[in-house]
Amino acid sequence: MTTAERLAQYGGSLRQVDGEMVVQLVDPNDNAARRFQYRRAASTLERRVLQSDGTPFSDGSEWQPLAPHELQALLAVRGQWHPILDPLGFRG
Repeated sequence: MTTAERLAQYGGSLRQVDGEMVVQLVDPNDNAARRFQYRRAASTLERRVLQSDGTPFSDGSEWQPLAPHELQALLAVRGQWHPILDPLGFRG
């Protein structure tokens, strides 16, 4: 199974954004159906949130680094494969 196929099982996809690989997820429990995008940035990950149609919010939907506790939470639930960390090649 390819990374893209595996990621699709989690409601995600890989995208090219400004020449960078980005993981995009839609949380099935989010009534607004916002799109969460993640990308690698030095020793951490960055996230931005887009509207359900993929357009930025009026505040610009800037990339924000994950807080240390958010990154630690992702690393703690890694298991054998993680839908955000592994497609981006992030080992922590």
